[in-house]
Amino acid sequence: MQVEELLQLSIWFKNNIEKNNIPENYTKLYNKMLINARRINGQQSQPFTDEKNNLFHSLLKVNFDELTMEQIKFLKQLNIDHLINKDAVELINNDLTLSSLDIANATNIIKIYNDKVVDVQKKFLEINNLLLQYFEIDNENEVKDNEVLMRIYFQGGVSIDNLNDLKKVSNNWVEISRGIAMALNQSTDDFRVIGAKKGSIIIDLAVIVGVATAVSKILLGAIKVADRVLDIRKKAEEIKSLKLNNKKIELELKKEADTERENGIKTIVEETINYLNINRENEGDKIIAIEKSINKLIEFTECGGQVDFVQNDKKVEANLREENLLLKSNIEEIRKIENRLKYLENKKNSA
Repeated sequence: MQVEELLQLSIWFKNNIEKNNIPENYTKLYNKMLINARRINGQQSQPFTDEKNNLFHSLLKVNFDELTMEQIKFLKQLNIDHLINKDAVELINNDLTLSSLDIANATNIIKIYNDKVVDVQKKFLEINNLLLQYFEIDNENEVKDNEVLMRIYFQGGVSIDNLNDLKKVSNNWVEISRGIAMALNQSTDDFRVIGAKKGSIIIDLAVIVGVATAVSKILLGAIKVADRVLDIRKKAEEIKSLKLNNKKIELELKKEADTERENGIKTIVEETINYLNINRENEGDKIIAIEKSINKLIEFTECGGQVDFVQNDKKVEANLREENLLLKSNIEEIRKIENRLKYLENKKNSA
């Protein structure tokens, strides 16, 4: 994660966690529960419903949609990603309603949560003060004002384990970049490699805003299609689990899922051509290139690869503001769908 990304995360924490009083509400709930845990025989218990509801209300306001994958990963490393959003509501409800758990044990659990959140709050304050004092956040030599950092994750079925893998994924990304660049009257040279991490598992590219926005639009379309296909396949699995004699419904649903994917990709291609204003009569070479680019990009993500974007906080030129806003909107919607899918997957695994 870049220094600027870390600073942005510390600011996000202040604006979303501190301003919503989440650390304070954790502490208030813990303190009220502690009174009950320490009460002497005969003393009346103190209700803590208001404190619990205030905490839940503040937690439900938080989502990770505007964060990059590296920022979310950092929250996980701090072990608080599940304590500062809606996931914590279900977690705390379970902790407080377990029949085998007495008030003393429940209070100790809430204390652990409270201590983690308060400790991370202090860490982010230190990070913010340190970075602002000693670092000048400026990526001028790497990411220019009219560019966006595009981070490519080579993982899952597109991981790089040897030179043959490297050659294959490199060729695929040449095709992806070529199609998008052609459609925007740019060159593949505009996809500038500015960093590689963990043995080239992650590659950082600096690309112009228009390229990033086009890629984000394709990715958003792809994840919407994946969401619909997953929903159909889920229904097919549910039918299969019923062990009915009639297999026709299950097979029809699986066929429908494949059809949905094919039609979804065609729609993405059509929408991308329209968005980029490619002339269907005179620019057939661009259409062929962008079709290949879209298919390669979707194949990359379906095999486990991911693409993320890091927008800088520099003042944006007037002619780029609209594209920047569209890029931001696309990223947030992608993240929202990804987080929902992960949430459903986690619930399925824990069931």
